[in-house]
Amino acid sequence: MKVLKPLLIVLAATLVTHAATLEVYRDGAIYTYRPSGKFVGFPPKDLKAECNGRAVTLYHASECPKQSRLCKEKRAIEKFSLASFSALQQMHFIDTLIERAEVKIAAPDKVLEMSKKAAEIYSALQKRKRESDNEVKWRNTRFMQQAPSMEPKQLPLGCKGDVKLTIPSGYIRFGLYYEADLSKSATIGVTRHLELTNRSGIDIDADRAVLFYQPIKRYLRPIHFSPWVIHDKRLPRPVATERKMSLQARAPVVEDAAGKRFESVASSSPRSYRIERLHLPSDGETVDIAIDSWSVAAQRFEVVYPYRDVNVYEAVKFSPKEVIETNRWRIRSGKKVLADYAYGEFFERKYRLYTGVDEDLVVRREKMILKERETGIFGKTVRKKDGYTIRIFNQSKRPKTLQVVERIPVASREDVEVKLLHVKSDRGSMDHRLEKKGKLLIDVTVPAHEEARIDVLFEVSYDKDKPVVF
Repeated sequence: MKVLKPLLIVLAATLVTHAATLEVYRDGAIYTYRPSGKFVGFPPKDLKAECNGRAVTLYHASECPKQSRLCKEKRAIEKFSLASFSALQQMHFIDTLIERAEVKIAAPDKVLEMSKKAAEIYSALQKRKRESDNEVKWRNTRFMQQAPSMEPKQLPLGCKGDVKLTIPSGYIRFGLYYEADLSKSATIGVTRHLELTNRSGIDIDADRAVLFYQPIKRYLRPIHFSPWVIHDKRLPRPVATERKMSLQARAPVVEDAAGKRFESVASSSPRSYRIERLHLPSDGETVDIAIDSWSVAAQRFEVVYPYRDVNVYEAVKFSPKEVIETNRWRIRSGKKVLADYAYGEFFERKYRLYTGVDEDLVVRREKMILKERETGIFGKTVRKKDGYTIRIFNQSKRPKTLQVVERIPVASREDVEVKLLHVKSDRGSMDHRLEKKGKLLIDVTVPAHEEARIDVLFEVSYDKDKPVVF
């Protein structure tokens, strides 16, 4: 036993040293492994390789391993390309043969018979070439979705130790989203998901993979004090430009079944995740991994902002059990997916999530037509009445309760005064309250197959020598 114990320690240390690891960052990935052969894959041109801590150059692989999946696809492309080229050569040969036959053979009937047979063969060759070209085009597109290059690469002959590959940004990507289950009326079920995609041209088999929401390299600069200078009003203040993000097409999603692509997953620290025994081939498909789930009490409601959008949104608000790390959501009720892309937000101390649009409620907003005189002048003060009408039609067979978020003008000068005169409804129950900055909240219940009308009337007072626009 005394001899066996040191041997076990050495064996365990050897296994840890040779364990393959994958580190995925926001701007790249690092794959460290002990290769069984020289073949690396079809990596991008700007990939950096190290062997035993020394930078090395990858060379063109003269032979592509038969067991490699991408090599099989490359050989299939070459096979169909060769078939297309062969068909084209035979078509050229037939053209040349017919031209020579017309010159040498004087009998027209023999030339005609030969031309008919040649036409049949020519048509078959055209069909074969067209099919081969279509196959090459489809397979080329599919290959480039899985790898950035069609050139196979291998390690130099002298490399016999651990290999470290630094893969540039964009080839191994991961993202995070939440899935909300609304199958229960009083609660919401939340599942956190990871999406992982590999199109680096290198098949990954890692004993441990760690995903970080941080860059590989951080660029830090010193910060110094700068005075807050009051500028002349005529000088325009520089406006910060908003950077627009382009939406990328989402890759096909592969749901991991029975842990075929990984053994376990967990959050190792805030915004970083650890995956054990990860198998991530370079196939361009997105692997969907569920991390954890929880459920909490939730309140459902419906809301509409008529001054901006007449759609009535179905929403839910709740207090999360865990920290919400991203606002990207997918909404479902049981197995039925209600929305693939939804965005949540923290609003008034609750997390709010829009889950759909209520098509049974039709909302219109109209300017109010006043029968009495709109504007009156009292001394130097002008008092102008204005307002609008909101119509909500309920097409469903049951009453609907919703919140209408509206507004009235807000004074920008001390001599301007805004007063809410009334908020009235012709049918259904209604309650309203005016909050800061002219925000008007109206809670209304609309009976089934009926229309509710809400009239909002306000008055703006201002100096007649200083007219205002609203």
